[in-house]
Amino acid sequence: MTADSSPFVQDCCDPPVLYGWLRLQAQWVNAIKRAALRQLHASHAGERLLLRIYLIGEEATEIALQQELLTERPDWLVRQMDQHLTEERQHVRAFSAALEARGETIVAQRTAQPDWLSRRKIAQWHAIAHRYESSFKSRLLVPAFAIGLCAEQMATRVLERHIRLLQQISPSHPLLPLLVRVLSDEGRHVQMCSGALIRLVDPHEQETLQQMLAEIRAVDRSWSVTGALGLLLVGLLLRLLPDRS
Repeated sequence: MTADSSPFVQDCCDPPVLYGWLRLQAQWVNAIKRAALRQLHASHAGERLLLRIYLIGEEATEIALQQELLTERPDWLVRQMDQHLTEERQHVRAFSAALEARGETIVAQRTAQPDWLSRRKIAQWHAIAHRYESSFKSRLLVPAFAIGLCAEQMATRVLERHIRLLQQISPSHPLLPLLVRVLSDEGRHVQMCSGALIRLVDPHEQETLQQMLAEIRAVDRSWSVTGALGLLLVGLLLRLLPDRS
């Protein structure tokens, strides 16, 4: 990667500016998920569900992608990736502790899997990675970091929304320090993924990277409204059901 070509790759890595229908869709998703968060925080079961979602996301989604897609790593990546995975494991322990503090045993979490929508999204990302593998000199490393980048950017959006809502409705909520700390780590992970892509992608591979990132992000958007409505429905149900905590 040459110094002159790195700004192009950085632009590709930055979250795209949305217009028209895509912008309207993003606004809907944000509004629905804010409403879902309010409903989930209205019950102990809802809060535990939120923590399980975070825990499973940290434990199963991105870590699974890294383990399955990343094979041989250049020396310059080893320490970065090890630090990244160390922080992910710290997040797992922190969310597990928060669940235990709310009366949930971690034994139940060890068999937990991502929900159907998340599994479908991961499968589609895997298909994209293997389809583009031969397009890059660094093979699966580039698709893996592209997926990791988009997953981390999605995580930061989720955490920022959650933090802003809690700051409005419950500024002293005990989950706020944990979410703020995890958000700070995820921000570094975004930078690590984009920095890796800048070093891994050759100039003649830039347009292919741009196309692949567009497909990865389209998969994320394709499930966004359905996922948001599902979360809102679950939040409403948990709020209406008798609290068994």
